[in-house]
Amino acid sequence: MRPVLCYFLLCTSYLLNAVAEEVPQELIERLSHSEIHSISDLQRLLDSEIDAPVEEAVPAVCKTRTVIYEIPRSQVDPTAANFLIWPPCVEVKRCTGCCNTSNMRCHPSRRHHRTVKVAKVEYVRRKPKLKEVLIRLEDHLECVCTSQHHVTEHSDADTGHHTRAKGRKRKPKKLKLNKDLLAT
Repeated sequence: MRPVLCYFLLCTSYLLNAVAEEVPQELIERLSHSEIHSISDLQRLLDSEIDAPVEEAVPAVCKTRTVIYEIPRSQVDPTAANFLIWPPCVEVKRCTGCCNTSNMRCHPSRRHHRTVKVAKVEYVRRKPKLKEVLIRLEDHLECVCTSQHHVTEHSDADTGHHTRAKGRKRKPKKLKLNKDLLAT
């Protein structure tokens, strides 16, 4: 009698552990909205969930893309501290992306400089004072992958200023004062 009881308890515990999980609502929705005429249709529908297509990675090639450029306060007025800039950010075209090897970098081969007008808002005697200030932006027109060792000049994406990597140093340029800045 003992072996029969052990067998019964073993089978009962197996059945209790094998209780099926609840059918997900998503699967019920998919089944209710599909035309199923055979078991193979049902199998295809169920397998499509398992064999979901994997998207192939697309390389981020070296090219110009629109990026957000936050206008530095020093570009509007390097002498003052208490003012607001509007708009604080603009869109510019910059060379971004990857080249084929790690010793190559994406750099601009053609640049375009443009001047835009921004508002400088200061509070003078508790009243807002608005000035229009012209700032110079750099857009990249064309990009090229170049070796890091052969790059002679590159642009700092945050400031738009050029720096030399190799070769002779240039004399620093004297800053021209903006007419609006002289009025303050």
